[in-house]
Amino acid sequence: MKLGTKLYLFFAGVVILPLVAVTVLSSVALSRSGQDTYRARMQSSLAAASAIIFEQDRGLAGDLQAAMQRADTGALVSGNGAARQPVLDKIRSETGADAVVLAGAAGQTLAQSGSAGVQAPLLKSGVDLTSGAGAQGQVYALKQIDTSTLGQVFSPQDLDWMILSGNTRLAGSLPGGGLQPAAGTKPPPAVSTGRAPAQPSPEFQAVAGGHDLVVTELSLPAGLTSVPLTLAAAVPASTVRAASSQALEAGLGLTALLLVLAALLGFLLARTITGPLRKLNEAAAASSAGDLGRHVEIRSRDEIGGLAASFNLMQSNIRNYVNELEESRSQLMLALTYAGDILGATSDRSRLIKTVAEAARLATGAAGVWVQLFAEIGPPGHGSIFVGAPADFFSEGARNDVRRMADRIGSGIMQAGEIHRLDNEMLAIGYPLMHDRQSLGALVAVFSESAASEGESRRRILNSLATQAASAVENVNFSELQQMLAVTDPMTGLANFRSFQHSLSQEVSKSRRYGHVLSLAIIDLDDFKLVNDRYGHQCGDELLKAVGAALSKRVRGTDVVARYGGEEFAVIFPETSKKAAMRVSESLRRAIAGLRLAGAGELRVTASIGVATFPEDAADDNRLVGRADASLYRAKEEGKDRVMAWESTDEDSGR
Repeated sequence: MKLGTKLYLFFAGVVILPLVAVTVLSSVALSRSGQDTYRARMQSSLAAASAIIFEQDRGLAGDLQAAMQRADTGALVSGNGAARQPVLDKIRSETGADAVVLAGAAGQTLAQSGSAGVQAPLLKSGVDLTSGAGAQGQVYALKQIDTSTLGQVFSPQDLDWMILSGNTRLAGSLPGGGLQPAAGTKPPPAVSTGRAPAQPSPEFQAVAGGHDLVVTELSLPAGLTSVPLTLAAAVPASTVRAASSQALEAGLGLTALLLVLAALLGFLLARTITGPLRKLNEAAAASSAGDLGRHVEIRSRDEIGGLAASFNLMQSNIRNYVNELEESRSQLMLALTYAGDILGATSDRSRLIKTVAEAARLATGAAGVWVQLFAEIGPPGHGSIFVGAPADFFSEGARNDVRRMADRIGSGIMQAGEIHRLDNEMLAIGYPLMHDRQSLGALVAVFSESAASEGESRRRILNSLATQAASAVENVNFSELQQMLAVTDPMTGLANFRSFQHSLSQEVSKSRRYGHVLSLAIIDLDDFKLVNDRYGHQCGDELLKAVGAALSKRVRGTDVVARYGGEEFAVIFPETSKKAAMRVSESLRRAIAGLRLAGAGELRVTASIGVATFPEDAADDNRLVGRADASLYRAKEEGKDRVMAWESTDEDSGR
């Protein structure tokens, strides 16, 4: 058998067949990854959506608990319908529920305030009603699930969603009136007990609005809602099949192309590698031994001569590449060292950008690096955070020049990786910090003219660091948003009841430790229900926002203004005597009385305010709240629209 034939068969067995096998297996794996991607998207989105619903349930439960503490439970236990109705109305107003129901010990409905649509997804939270005789029934609140935020969970993942009662659609982006499993398909059960969340079910085939879908369901826990509800995420079956088939087709096409090219190359090698084989072998052996300066003499311009020229060029490129690898190795090691610092700095935005700047400088050998974050509101660079590394590298002129370049990169005026000449004759290369197609800032590295033109590896490192930094910045933004939502009343922007309790406890502890006084004012808008009845709830909401803004404007930065619940507000005055708190509270009362809302005609509102002081009136935060609340009650009794402070006669009279 000829040497050419042997070489061709050897090439086919060693290169072509394994190449085909690896490519086919890779194509099948890519095909499956399309299905796995959508499965992971649906399951993670369902978990995030259920977390939002659980948070709404916790908020409703907390509001109901707080409202019941202030409610006249005696009227609920022993009163008739006329006595129970205003109590239930007040509880519904304070909790924002669609309906509040008083149920007897046997579960029968004794009284109800408001109503809830039967075709709406409703959260249900109850509180046992007890007296000296034991359990007397339950007060429970029904409130529609706020579905406005659910779409923000599913839409970025290209998913549709639906809340179902049985097979009936109550809300969601899926078309049609319900969700029907495909013929011959039985959806896997996803049962939940107690109030713990269930695991999302495996995907299954279903039909909604005439569309074939791949669906994953998650059953909301029993007792969380008024009726059993299921949360479903779906993606068109055609989309999943297309993702899988495209990967498979691309892989098979690449297999065919590689097979043709490999066969052709094997044929050429088999015909041409004969005489010069020994010399090439000797040169290759020398190269493997570390002699990268060994060259093969070119005696012809045919294929063998081209192979020899390629070998010589390969030797030269390998020498250059080895040199670049040695240089890049230290840079990459520095980048890897700083990668952990970048991730560890995600809770501190300033430390984060300093770490990114230093990592980019050390990893690329840049003379200086500028990292800039843009403010969320305003033009690029307005109110932004920025840092240079090293700190003393950028003069005032260079600082302004680089800042302008960063603004242009973040705005899309300059292309990523474009070289810009600075006023000091240095060259700068910049990349935007992009996350989800939004520019969060920019990274600009400054080099000397000779260094800027060397090596593509520097560009790859800068681009990679910019991508990592953008993800880390977005993590900081998301963390801060979550922290803000946990302590802020969404309507007024003030501290919520939970944050108020935490702040009051801390301030009382601080005052006790350092021997300071502390005053608390509880503010209640007089006859607020009449405002809602006459002008509508939307006008009432605007009034609450205006009151919150007026209170915040007239107190110190160290004071804490909170929405206490419903139409009630609270102000914590650290290191403030009762006399001073009374003076400020009087100014707050006048400010509220002077509020006017556009389009509300003759709307006037007054407020009654109760004030108590620690430690003069109370020894702890709970009693301080009780004394301030009792003072507020006395202000209501004595004609409203006034400020009253706690007096010892209040306790003597039984308040």
